[in-house]
This record gives sequence, C-alpha cells and structure tokens, in this order.
Amino acid sequence: MEPDELLPAFAARLGIEGLTVHDGACALEIDGMPVDIAPVPDGAALAVCAVLGKPPPEKEEIFLETLLEATIHFHSRDDMAFGLLSDTGDLVLQWCTPTAGLDLDTFCSQLETFINRADQWRHTLEDFRPAAEAAVLQEESSAPTLGPSGFLTV
Repeated sequence: MEPDELLPAFAARLGIEGLTVHDGACALEIDGMPVDIAPVPDGAALAVCAVLGKPPPEKEEIFLETLLEATIHFHSRDDMAFGLLSDTGDLVLQWCTPTAGLDLDTFCSQLETFINRADQWRHTLEDFRPAAEAAVLQEESSAPTLGPSGFLTV
C-alpha cells in the first residue's frame, strides 16, 4: 500500500476527519502530542516523528545521557531514535518503517506501539523536570558558603 493510500485509510480507520495528506505526508496530534508522518526521500519507508517537548534546563546532561542510552536499545530492537529539532529545541522520537508490503493493519499496529513509546517518554520528560529542579535546589542549599574571612563556612 502506498503512503498516499495508507494515510487516508489510517485516518478513516481512526475516525480522524479532515486529515490532509500532501505528497504522502501528514501532521496530526495524538493526545496533545504532535506527530508527523512523511515518506523518506526515496519513498522506501515512512518516517514518523513525535514531538516530546523541550529538554529540562536543569540537569539536562543527565536526561540527554538517558536518551542516548535508550537510543542504543531502540536501535537494536525498534529502529527508533531520539533527536533535537534545531529550530525549536524540542526533543523528538523518530521511527521509520519500510513501505514495501506494508498493509493498513500492520501500519496501525506498529504506529500504536510507537505512539505508546513516545507517550511514555513524553511523561518521563514531564516527570523529570520537577525532580531535576528539586535536585538543583538541594545542591544549592547544601553548597558550602564563604565566610567573611574568605574561608569556607562549615
């Protein structure tokens, strides 16, 4: 099934009205999460990209390390990868599926798995921010201060 046929059939199955497919690509929102579906340049696969949100400014390096570790796990199993949109700074989860022999049932099943995984990471990101903020506050409150003589106050 070609992307120009697959995406409208997918929208009809889910009851999504007014889904616009242009050059085999579409954009939709699932539970408040933007999701783009587009053919890769050679047309041999569909790329699906879910926007997870902005990385936390507090302890960002720890969160990004976690994403890199997860990417290694995904690559060996699910062909998913994390990325960062240069224009917005948003984190994304991307997945590609070959279009050769892809039918509607398989695509819907695979897409559901991807959306569930993206939603889990979106919630992980949302939950990480308060924990990171609390850790920064803890570090600041326990940091040694310099006394009037210039020595550390203990």
